[in-house]
Amino acid sequence: MPLFSRKKTKSNDEALINTEDEVLGYLDEVYRKRIPLTLRLKGKSADTDILYMDEKNKVLRVQQDLFRGIQHGMDVSVGFPLDRTWWTFKSKFVLVNEKPHILIPKAINHSERRKHLRTAFTPREQVKVTVLEGLGSGNGVFGMAVDIGTGGISLTIEKAMNLSNEREIPPTETLFKPGAKLAIVKINRLPGCPLMEVSGLAKRVWRDGRWRLAIEFANLPKAQYSGILRFIEPRTLEFKPVRRSKKRREEREEARAVPRAPASEGARPETAGGAAAPSGDAGASRSAPPADPTQAAPPPPAKAGENAPEPAKEQSAPAPEASKRPTVLVLGEALLEEIPFLKAKNSPFEVIISNTPISAVKVITEDAPAMILCGTAFKGRNIVEVLEKIHNMGVLNDRKVVVCGNDLTGKDMIKLKMLKIETVIPLPMTTAQDFLQALSG
Repeated sequence: MPLFSRKKTKSNDEALINTEDEVLGYLDEVYRKRIPLTLRLKGKSADTDILYMDEKNKVLRVQQDLFRGIQHGMDVSVGFPLDRTWWTFKSKFVLVNEKPHILIPKAINHSERRKHLRTAFTPREQVKVTVLEGLGSGNGVFGMAVDIGTGGISLTIEKAMNLSNEREIPPTETLFKPGAKLAIVKINRLPGCPLMEVSGLAKRVWRDGRWRLAIEFANLPKAQYSGILRFIEPRTLEFKPVRRSKKRREEREEARAVPRAPASEGARPETAGGAAAPSGDAGASRSAPPADPTQAAPPPPAKAGENAPEPAKEQSAPAPEASKRPTVLVLGEALLEEIPFLKAKNSPFEVIISNTPISAVKVITEDAPAMILCGTAFKGRNIVEVLEKIHNMGVLNDRKVVVCGNDLTGKDMIKLKMLKIETVIPLPMTTAQDFLQALSG
């Protein structure tokens, strides 16, 4: 919220996140929700996403070219918003393979970024605000309050007017200059308070779907300050940090991801009536003809004097080298429906499925797949846009990327060539032989 300054207060020891598991839990939440980090270095700041977490080396991969002249070992202050508050920690820049990282901290501090108490209004609280830049001069607006604090108020602009000629004008970012004095700020229907008339300073006019105006109170009288404080304090909850654990979250996800054992390997599943269902081929189809008993019967025992047949040799396990298969990263589980042989046990590839761009980046950097397989869309977005973003992170260099689909436009094909992605194969692909031929073609 741009209304108040990010003045850091003294760290709250009770809210300090100082165990390794909780620190990783908070950073994992930031990583999964793609919350940007704000890095501050020598009076300059820059925002970056966490590209991936390397828990083994205790570093976070950040974006390139954040600051000029960045050097290994430089101290940096890091902040991020979470749980409607602000968190900070101290870290250092480190270069790993000439790529920027920051060290995972040992502790994270809670730092309230607002100087004044503040609360937002509910849709049922229709608090009206009238703002006049001057009496008969300047601009004026009428709107509905969004939130209020002991230091200021913000509102949506319903109507703007030029006060000199009393004509309505469209709201723009130049409606009030930052720091412009506002002669009258009238607040009506604030619960539990009479009509208020104060002066103020325009802080910012911006648009987030609707035009908004932020105002800082100037010389707020004590009686009105007390009235606003009485309204805010009962609505302000004491801050309590959320206890996060990366270990517990991973255990929950692993428990949800454990596949059910097939009927042929474990106990036979029960039918709706509670009886055990027939296992194997016996329950596969009721209309299937019975097997030929002569084929299923074992061979008769050898007579005396005859040579007994040699027992069948057990099939030896494949050599470790033969069991190693090239790894393929598949973007989106739905693509496997068009290439079903990849899910088969005798598939020539080891398949890793990624359902989010961030997890895909992590797999590319950590597992180094031999090939990246994707359709024409991913998470509802054009695959070209997704590949461009991943390419800009610098992780697609020298990677084999294959796009599968039939609905790519000429413009998409040009963009793929610019990304050095030239392998596009049609769908569906039902056999491994067809797939390998399409790759070689």
